[in-house]
Amino acid sequence: MTDASMIIGGGVAGATAALALARAGRRVDLYERSSSASHKICGEFLSREVSANLRALGADPADLGARPITRVRLVRGARSVDEPLPFPALALSRKALDEALLEHAADSGVNVIRGKTARRIEQSDDGGFIVSFGSEGVAPTRTIFLATGKHDLRGVKRAASGRQSDYLALKMYYRFNRKKTEHLRWVTELILLRECYLGLMLVEDDHVNFCFVISEGRFAEAGGTWDGVLKQFSRESDYVADYLDGAEPLLDRPLAISRIPYGFVHSPSLNDPQGLWRLGDQIAVIPSFTGDGMGMASCSAVLAANMFLEGATSHDFHRRFSRIVRRQMRLSTPLNGLFFRHSAGQDAIIWLASLFPSSVRVIASLTRVPEAAIRRIT
Repeated sequence: MTDASMIIGGGVAGATAALALARAGRRVDLYERSSSASHKICGEFLSREVSANLRALGADPADLGARPITRVRLVRGARSVDEPLPFPALALSRKALDEALLEHAADSGVNVIRGKTARRIEQSDDGGFIVSFGSEGVAPTRTIFLATGKHDLRGVKRAASGRQSDYLALKMYYRFNRKKTEHLRWVTELILLRECYLGLMLVEDDHVNFCFVISEGRFAEAGGTWDGVLKQFSRESDYVADYLDGAEPLLDRPLAISRIPYGFVHSPSLNDPQGLWRLGDQIAVIPSFTGDGMGMASCSAVLAANMFLEGATSHDFHRRFSRIVRRQMRLSTPLNGLFFRHSAGQDAIIWLASLFPSSVRVIASLTRVPEAAIRRIT
């Protein structure tokens, strides 16, 4: 059995953990199912802790064309609130970011295996694991860092689906005209719609990330199609209709993912396989409106790598990280319900934000990984 640690998943969490371990001189095999750079469903908001970790790893987002974000704008009907963010942020496509991290990992000595998909994980008699890659064989290992995002593997599926899981996320990149592009400069924008919220943000090359989370019911009501949903949006909101008028789609088809388990936090137990370290969405799934998905992925990876190098167990890590993020979840999950389910709740949020603009900054701060809990890559 190899003494290399195995990382399954080459996104932010997996690549960050791989780099942190490689910097400490550890052998790492990283398996990424995509054979080439690809887009992913993500708001692509990089908070300061993510940027700091990436710079420490030698992958400065600014060098990759990331756009600075300094403000947050909430929109509901004809009302909007535009406030400074309480921290600096950046926007960068996952295609550019993930590929840069994987290339840097390979240059740093990580054995990066592309185009090979893990299918199942089973415990072996000697206390290790056997990872099955379907027709491509199996691989034994003693340590697995599981960073497969929202995709579960047979044998180690997450024990809970989350308190709010009847959502779909869809995404397209657009090119807007100059006026609309400048309206989004420096801003992450969140538009509240019926049973839906829509996020817009400029990434590299001034491409517009147009990503929304919608209830399964509303999506079905729109005929279960991208065009049907956009027609509904345009009828409901002149603001969205204006954005879409003349917009040039940049992907052949939209990206989509279903059954997002918002509010999920892994509950550690003695039955957890020792040596299996869950990272990113495999340990906690925070609602998208917070923009902290990549922050949690990065922070979980850094904490796991550091604790592993210090000799801690995967049980220790799961207990610690779960404690860290529960406060975020207690606030963000009910807020996510307000953003979604009730027009009165959406009206109340925009009214509160209009009356007390600083509340937007407070919510943005309280739905982050606490600064005191962040472990940095050094």
